[in-house]
Amino acid sequence: MKPGLITALVFISSGAFAAQGDEQLIEETYDEWVRVTNTKDIEMWSAFVAPGAVFAPSGAPVLTTMEDIREYYEASFADPNFSLDCEQQRVEIAESGDMAWARGICNFTGTAPDGDLASGTSRWFKVWIRQVDGSWKCKVNTWNLGDN
Repeated sequence: MKPGLITALVFISSGAFAAQGDEQLIEETYDEWVRVTNTKDIEMWSAFVAPGAVFAPSGAPVLTTMEDIREYYEASFADPNFSLDCEQQRVEIAESGDMAWARGICNFTGTAPDGDLASGTSRWFKVWIRQVDGSWKCKVNTWNLGDN
């Protein structure tokens, strides 16, 4: 085998290993984010959100500032019945290695406007951005409500 070909194969396969490592890191980051969400600690929760993030909740205005995003989640966290049980079903890393997208499903519980316990299912889509330190933070988050 020619030296250039060996170098190319090593480079390609190391990129594949890096992508697998990043997928695993995003999986672990997401699982920790859900765990923190259920503690309702807005400070810890906010650490998972990238600077300049945009969140698009189902049936609500798009949240384009960290202040708006925090206010939205502070209201959710104020509900004593609020909880999430989520699964990230797929992660794909961009060829550049600095961005990824993921999709998944969440079962949620909360208090309905009439005071009754409410629950449902949400499908979501996120864009993750690699930070300078190699960690991943959520840059775009959107979800629907319902079983579709």
